[in-house]
Amino acid sequence: MTKHIRDFAPSGIENVSRRGVLKGMVSTGGLVLALTILPHRAARADAPKWGADGMPHGTVNNPLAFVSIAPDGTVTIVCHRSEMGQGVRTGMPLIVADELEANWAKVNIAQATGDEVRYGNQDTDGSRSTRHFIMPMRQVGAAARMMLEEVAAKRWGVEVSDVEAKNHEVVQKSTGKTLGYGELADDASKLTVPATASLRLKDPSQFRYIGKEGTNIVDGFNITTGRAIYGQDVRLPGQKYAVVARPPVMGGKVASYDATDAKKVPGVVQILEIPAPSYPMKFQPSGGIAVVADNTWAAIQGRKALKITWDDGPHATYDSQAYRAAMEATARQPGKILRSDGDFAAAYASADKKVEAEYYIPHNAHATMEPPAATCRIVDGKAEVWTSVQSPQAAHDLVASYLGLQP
Repeated sequence: MTKHIRDFAPSGIENVSRRGVLKGMVSTGGLVLALTILPHRAARADAPKWGADGMPHGTVNNPLAFVSIAPDGTVTIVCHRSEMGQGVRTGMPLIVADELEANWAKVNIAQATGDEVRYGNQDTDGSRSTRHFIMPMRQVGAAARMMLEEVAAKRWGVEVSDVEAKNHEVVQKSTGKTLGYGELADDASKLTVPATASLRLKDPSQFRYIGKEGTNIVDGFNITTGRAIYGQDVRLPGQKYAVVARPPVMGGKVASYDATDAKKVPGVVQILEIPAPSYPMKFQPSGGIAVVADNTWAAIQGRKALKITWDDGPHATYDSQAYRAAMEATARQPGKILRSDGDFAAAYASADKKVEAEYYIPHNAHATMEPPAATCRIVDGKAEVWTSVQSPQAAHDLVASYLGLQP
C-alpha cells in the first residue's frame, strides 16, 4: 500500500507547553503523549563522547513530539531526520510503529520541522539515525503502547497483565474482547507517563517490522512519479523567484557587473549582489549576482543578460593535474607510523606473488539529485523556510544570523 507523505507538519500533533505537560493538560480528541526528555548532553558534566552523547542536543524520547493518535485510530508519526535516499523517513517511524504495535497501513508519516530542542539532533550524516535513535524511538512506541493497555485494563476492570496491545487494538487475553487505539487515545493522554526505566520493550523475536522484509519506502512512489514536494515546489501568495550567477571558480567574487540589459527583461524585479563569503566557507552562500523576478523564466533570462567581470581569487591558477601530481608525490613520502604489527617490508620482499594497484579519484561534487533550492517567507519579522538540507538546525541558525532575526 503506497503511503503519501504530508507536505508539512501534521495538524494532528498538538503544541503543548512544558507547563501544560507537567500539569497533564493536553487537548482531548486524540492521544498526545509526554515522556521525560533525555538531558541535553551539553548540560552534562562528563566528558564528550563519540556516540549519541557527542551530538548537539543529543537524543529525545518524548512521544509528545513524535506521536499523535486520532479518534479514528489513525496514528501519525513524525520523522525528524532528513530523507536522502537512505530510507530514514520509513525507518524511524517504523521503529516507533513496531513497539507501538501499530498497523502500518493505518500510519501516516510527517516530516518534522527544524527544531532540535524538540526532536533531538537532526544533523543527518554519518549513518547515525538508526544507530543513535533506535532506542529512543523504541521507547516512544513502548510508552504509548503501555498507556493504551492501562486504559483498556481500567475499562474492563482487570489487571494490566490480562491485556495486550496487538495490531492496532488492545485485546483482553481472558475473553478476547478488543478496543481500538482510537477509542482509548483520549483517556490514555490523561495518564501518568511511565518512567523510561519501567518501559517494557519487545524482545527482538517479537518484532513485526524491524529487520523484516515487506515494507516499501513510504515516499518512493511520490519521488519516482514527481509527486514529492521539494523546497522549490512550494507556492505562496505573491511569491518571487530568484536565480544566481555564481563565480566560475571556488572562492571567486564579483569584480564588477552591468545589469542594464538584465533590468530590461520583462518580469525582472530586482538585482542584488551576494557578498563573497569569508573562510572557512562552511554553509555560507558562495556569492554572486541574484536576479529576482516574477517567474523563473524571467529570472533565468535576466541572468543571461548580466555582464559580469569575475575576480577568480586565490584559485584562479588552480590546475587539477598539478594537484594530482602533488598528492601522488606526498603519498609516496614516508608517513607517520601510529601502529606497526609484524614486518611488512620483509614479508613483501619474500612473497612469491605481489599485487600492486594505484587508484585516483578526481574531485566529486557533493551534489544532491534534486536541484538544491529554498523558498523563504518573511512576515512581521519572522522567517519560514522550506528547503533541502541535511542539518535543519544549522540552516535555522544561519538564516536567523544572516537576516538579523532572533532564533
